[in-house]
Amino acid sequence: MIYFIYDILLFLASLIYLPIYALRGKVHREILTRLGFFKKGYFDTIRGAEVVWIHAVSVGEARAAESLVQLVRQFWPQKRIVLSVVTPTGHAILKKIATDEEIVFYAPLDISWVVKRFLSLIQPRLLIIMETELWPNLIRLSKKQGVCVVVANGRISDRSYRRYQRFGGFFKSILGLVDLLCMQTEESAKRIVDLGALPNKVKMTGNIKFDISSNLKEPRALPGLKNALNGSLLWIAGSTHENEEEMVVGIYKSLSKDFPSMRLLIAPRHLERLDKVRRLIRLQGLESAYLSKLTKISANQIMLLDTMGDLTALYGICDIAFVGGSLVDKGGHNPIEPALFGKTVIFGNHMENFKEIRDIFMREDAAIEVSSLQALEYELRKLLASASERKILGDHAKGLLEKNKGAAFRTFREIQELEDKR
Repeated sequence: MIYFIYDILLFLASLIYLPIYALRGKVHREILTRLGFFKKGYFDTIRGAEVVWIHAVSVGEARAAESLVQLVRQFWPQKRIVLSVVTPTGHAILKKIATDEEIVFYAPLDISWVVKRFLSLIQPRLLIIMETELWPNLIRLSKKQGVCVVVANGRISDRSYRRYQRFGGFFKSILGLVDLLCMQTEESAKRIVDLGALPNKVKMTGNIKFDISSNLKEPRALPGLKNALNGSLLWIAGSTHENEEEMVVGIYKSLSKDFPSMRLLIAPRHLERLDKVRRLIRLQGLESAYLSKLTKISANQIMLLDTMGDLTALYGICDIAFVGGSLVDKGGHNPIEPALFGKTVIFGNHMENFKEIRDIFMREDAAIEVSSLQALEYELRKLLASASERKILGDHAKGLLEKNKGAAFRTFREIQELEDKR
């Protein structure tokens, strides 16, 4: 009965939120696939194969999934991989990761009849859920079909912990169905047990995000950007949110008086906000240009990243990277991406979604944390004036990645042992 009520509530919520998403520009052309409406033969190429289904939510989880995908290809070449995601940005990342033989699709809405259709078409042997996407019907119905269910790179944030506690009995029954939970930290491992996971199924394997690769496909706009920069210093403000762009543009306007050769590239977290960002740049008396159409760049022109899935690779040519979602209360984004290339990393004090990673960066003197607009401008001014300070921070950042690698292999070994017992 509880799952029937859950189905109805989720279905009604979907109907209510669909027009809201449409108004926000978040409805994409493949949205109906989340209800199970596929073209005929969509999954025909995997029929009869042993299928590993890896589910990631958005960009961060998709990038982390890449390490596991490579290990599955290496050690289980006979198995077929399918990859699901929720957001268009995550979808763009997975399309870059996947081979021609691997299928990338939008994950089902967690309504029982929709999930059943996906499972009947995919017929996976193994379902790997990145981080802690505890969709009750997906887990319950997968187990009912005999699928082995694994949570990889699991984490329980303070906010999630409080939310799951409110539905203690319900989530305890779901966690009891999961065959293996590989958690990022001891704290997350303890929390998942407190919520109802069986202790013998919980392993602490570390954070797979430290294993993400810098060997990325070159964005189409990269050669043009290099030519346009012509040796200028590049500051990238990545994954920015509302109110952050206004701060960043104001700082750029101030700094460019003393550093006229410095250039700024803003990469809004959500591309549907690009027009709004262009307007606020214009209100500050500056010009903007989409990176995909860039031919040259002038001193009063700010570049905007208008393609999905390219930000990480672009960090490779910047001098300073500000990681957005952190000067406003959005929980921050992944500082590991610019650190891959030994870049100087700055973020705000709202890094709740990356608390453990933030703590490692600060402990290793591998990033600068700021708590205000004024502090960000002050630190940027110092860094722009000192190539040696930028190099020290960048070297520390790259060094900490080397020290923290290996979680993907440890996670895969646990999954492999589980599969060997079946």
